[in-house]
Amino acid sequence: MLPSILIVDDEVEVLKALQRVLRDDYDVHLYENPTEALAFYKETPTQIVISDMKMPTMSGAEFLKRIYEINPRTKRVVLTGYADTEMAVQAINEGHTSIYLNKPWNNDELKTKLADLISELKDENKKLSAIKKLKADNQRLFLNQKSLDAVTGFIQEEYDNSIEELSHVKTFNNQLLRLSANLVSMYSHDMQGHTHRVAHQAKALGARLGLKELTNIRIYLAALFYRVGMYSLPSKIIDKPWDSLSAQERHLWVKFPQASADIIGETDILKASADIVKHLYENIDGSGSPDHLSQQHIPIGSRVLSIVVFFDLLVSGKVSGLPVCPTEALIVMKPMVGQRFDNKIFGEFVKLIEAPKQEELLEVPKSVDHLCDGMIVAQDILNHNEQKILGAQTVLTQALILRLVQYQEKTQKPLIVYINV
Repeated sequence: MLPSILIVDDEVEVLKALQRVLRDDYDVHLYENPTEALAFYKETPTQIVISDMKMPTMSGAEFLKRIYEINPRTKRVVLTGYADTEMAVQAINEGHTSIYLNKPWNNDELKTKLADLISELKDENKKLSAIKKLKADNQRLFLNQKSLDAVTGFIQEEYDNSIEELSHVKTFNNQLLRLSANLVSMYSHDMQGHTHRVAHQAKALGARLGLKELTNIRIYLAALFYRVGMYSLPSKIIDKPWDSLSAQERHLWVKFPQASADIIGETDILKASADIVKHLYENIDGSGSPDHLSQQHIPIGSRVLSIVVFFDLLVSGKVSGLPVCPTEALIVMKPMVGQRFDNKIFGEFVKLIEAPKQEELLEVPKSVDHLCDGMIVAQDILNHNEQKILGAQTVLTQALILRLVQYQEKTQKPLIVYINV
């Protein structure tokens, strides 16, 4: 069966031209009137919808927005004249359009881009199936947890609440949780301890804000598992820095926390953490996603985690493509306070990073000019070719610090060292 495609344009000649190009590869449906096209789509959804940008009764952006509301998984393409390219890009940024094509179009380019969209849709279908399986696995884990609770109850009764035996069960649960978090890190390409690092930082930040211990634990778990939904992303964009992503790729990226929340929300232990993850990309000024929440309407855990995650990604080079020293990263984030980040939380985070307390047991980034004798390296220090310079748990000396300074001067690239506080 051929993939189906709906095309809307008020110019009959444009419709006929597109039909000639696409009829051998697609089941093509043509409409001059957007309202009639919407009525058809509600009854017979298609895999791709192509719309002209400027039409008398409804703009292409508005039409595709309505298509999105009916079925957000349909691939949406807008046809636009060169003068309206900026409007098309805005439509992409608002999430209602997958790609845009200029008029007049190149037939080969049109076919290639539509074929790419069909391939993306197939990949997404596979990943959705995998997510359903993960959710099912989580449900089985929940049932196993029920069994484990029964075992715990048996131990309590059989051994008269033996502290030692209950401790074994608690240890088992913690190890299972840690194993799951490590698996998430592995398949989300987190090889530098990002999720574990931000989990500890976010929990410590919550404590500094005076949040309840249970809330801080939920924030900690949210940080450990927030990347599980990256399974829904095309693999080619997972390792790309944010600044190099296209508008379409950014639209996909900001949606993965919803997939993460859907997965981890299936288990009671992570249900509250799922809500934190879902709203990770909400902004204080209401411009974020998925629900455009603002200020105090955003869960406190989401406001905490968004700051910690962005800082760590910025420092590690996952935002711009190059590592950024911690001091500079805080300077970069400062103008985002009040728009993207909560002012009070950001202020406490700056204190946490600049003056962590020994009892907080954190892993914090340092630029080489802020290293001191006796500091302990938290993880392997790699050069820009991924070769090890110093190993984890190395105690820094002046000689070692000088070696790192010289390497940075030689490469002219920032070298970030993670230190155990």
